[in-house]
Amino acid sequence: MQKNVKNATLTLVEVSEQDDLKLNVKLWLKANNYSYAWLAEKCFVTESTVRNWMARKLIPAAKVHIIRELMKDVPLALPSRVQVKEETLITLSLDPATRRMLEKKAFSQGKTLAEFLADEVPLLGEE
Repeated sequence: MQKNVKNATLTLVEVSEQDDLKLNVKLWLKANNYSYAWLAEKCFVTESTVRNWMARKLIPAAKVHIIRELMKDVPLALPSRVQVKEETLITLSLDPATRRMLEKKAFSQGKTLAEFLADEVPLLGEE
């Protein structure tokens, strides 16, 4: 019985990691003007397979490796309005409702969540 609980926990962690990866992949593709078709070609699968991954299916480990390597080789293109003087990594833990609210606001301005935060965070000190 305990083994099943452990497997269920691993599955939940894996799904959570996949959700984060999928969001990052979507943002990365959009920021670099790449399509699902382009990613499919690089992963040696069909575009519909990539669409299924992004919608609901788990990305196989071998394909995750390919995607991570692609993302490492072609870094996220920052919008020209974002000036990076010093590299700083900020990790935000947002509850799902807050994340949806911020994404909705970002998308209403035609931005990704990362672009929106990059524009808004510097303004926090001006209030």
